[in-house]
Amino acid sequence: MSALVLLLLAPLFTGSLKWLKARLQNRVGPDPLYDYKNLFKLWRKSWIRPRGASPLFLMAPVVGLLGVAIAAAFLPALPGISFAGDFLLLVYLLNLGRFFQVLAALDTGSAFGGQGSYREGLLTVLAEPGTVLALGAAGLASGSLSLAHFAPLAPQNALVYILALVALSLALLAEGARMPVDDPTTHLELTMIHEAQLLDHSGPLLALYELSAGMKLLVYVGLIALLLPFGGLSFPAALLLAWLGLGYLETYGVKLRYLRLPDLMSYSTLTGILAVLGVVLRFRI
Repeated sequence: MSALVLLLLAPLFTGSLKWLKARLQNRVGPDPLYDYKNLFKLWRKSWIRPRGASPLFLMAPVVGLLGVAIAAAFLPALPGISFAGDFLLLVYLLNLGRFFQVLAALDTGSAFGGQGSYREGLLTVLAEPGTVLALGAAGLASGSLSLAHFAPLAPQNALVYILALVALSLALLAEGARMPVDDPTTHLELTMIHEAQLLDHSGPLLALYELSAGMKLLVYVGLIALLLPFGGLSFPAALLLAWLGLGYLETYGVKLRYLRLPDLMSYSTLTGILAVLGVVLRFRI
């Protein structure tokens, strides 16, 4: 059920985010339902496979969306799959789609695909450790390694959860291809990361990529919501905070130079390590 909810909600979140950024920039901008209309328009168009590309080019968007959808099923916002260590499988399911996306971009043989794939792969290596460590620390602090049994923020684990939230927030920016890691609106070849891999895709294939990217963003919002102390309102609260935070960050912030991204993402790994150490030291004391 969680996967279905995120599938329906993702275009509204990304579309309303574009509307918010336009209003903050004193523009009219698209209406909040624009992404639904855009997906419908793309679905009705024909797709084109570059000459020499293998069937992998067609498989990658489908595998990407399925990977994110199955990962979303582990989120306990609604009844779903749950077992010890399920957060590890969730992280690798999210990266399964990225792996096939990188392969499909390389499969086209274009220079842009190779450039974007290299940059995307590096970001994955930098963002994944912080995510795993943050979720592992939250699980240890909760006494359960299942997402469904993560305890919300409480005074005794406040420091651990704050560090975990910082790590997950930085991972959200990297995995969601948002500022200051990536600019979702640019097509300047020197700065493209995520968009560089999608330039050869069109029609329904591009629609699947757009939908899976929006769902992945909401999966990270759902992970952050698990650590918030608002009970049943945690996910709506995290959704609102992410919506406002991304809107203001992408309006008033600037994109970092590519060579500075490892410095930024190192904070994700560092805060994840500190969160784990915080749990271990608290138990030893």
